[in-house]
Amino acid sequence: MASIAVAMTATAAASAGHVSAAHRKPGSLLVGESFTGARADPRFIGYGAACLTGAPRGKAPAEATNHPLGGCRRDPAGPVPPGGAARHGYLQLTDAHVEQTGAVLFDSPIPAREGLEVTFEQWQYGNTTRAPADGISFFLTDGAARLTTPGAFGGSLGYAQKLPDDSSDGQFVPGVNGGYLGIGLDVLGDYFGDGERRGNGCERRSPAGTALRRPAPGPNVVSARGPGSGNDGYCLLAATTGNATTEGRWPSTLPGRLHGDLKRMPSGATPGRAERLLEPVKRTVRVSVSSSPEPMATVDVDFRDGRGFRRVLRFPAPRPVPDTVKLGFAASTGPLTDVQLIRRLTVRTSRSN
Repeated sequence: MASIAVAMTATAAASAGHVSAAHRKPGSLLVGESFTGARADPRFIGYGAACLTGAPRGKAPAEATNHPLGGCRRDPAGPVPPGGAARHGYLQLTDAHVEQTGAVLFDSPIPAREGLEVTFEQWQYGNTTRAPADGISFFLTDGAARLTTPGAFGGSLGYAQKLPDDSSDGQFVPGVNGGYLGIGLDVLGDYFGDGERRGNGCERRSPAGTALRRPAPGPNVVSARGPGSGNDGYCLLAATTGNATTEGRWPSTLPGRLHGDLKRMPSGATPGRAERLLEPVKRTVRVSVSSSPEPMATVDVDFRDGRGFRRVLRFPAPRPVPDTVKLGFAASTGPLTDVQLIRRLTVRTSRSN
């Protein structure tokens, strides 16, 4: 577990230096999509429940299929933003219905030789159950591979593989094709653990072990998983917990909560009012991968507490960095629910961390 321990130590040290992390000169813009309108860049492919609140509401998107991004379902659950709210819209990965899966996939290669800096806003809030679930993932895949479906959901957050419930009679759900790096913004906490065969075939395992734990071992933890293909790989690389031993608990070192405190959206709220109510619940995330020969990956989060971006993870990026990458977001609910939104994505070149 030495590599994970080093990454955790670096996290704690870097968090104190959040001011320097917040003032980097941006590079060339490679991809930009606000997701605030009634339409999005058509290169973004919707999957499952993913939809745009800026578009008029309509029929619920088909489960577990790809589709152009359009309006959300007419019968939303939880305190979601209003529909038909162009200019004030969001990419909604899930509302608070149970057993939902949603993803958006960018199946177009993005050059990565000069490094990448990816920034986006995310919301996790509005659970209608005793606890929220599951979480949001942001992931990069090898640009030479097709990106048409996410990985397994639940604790795998649409990036890693999964043997549901660790059942010997079950069938593996593969991880995302050509996986390179998956960042889990994990409210529930299963992405940190290697239960359900996450990290299958990896030499180094999660400190939480390979057992399916209840409760989940890493709530409010940002975890990074590495390259994988099919049922193998997606190894845990780093996580925001100060405990690298196999003796739990594994408390989070995050200086804030990923989950926001908004339980109700007033009936008939205008798009502008909904936007104002959602603003304090926002968390802005920045993921960077520097260029070779010794690439580093970092994750910075602005928790909307007036302190700006704070570095929560810094670790060696998987080598080699692909010449090009593709990207995606994924989220899900299960017996536990949450509203999970994305907004204002930018991808830029970044020569150094």
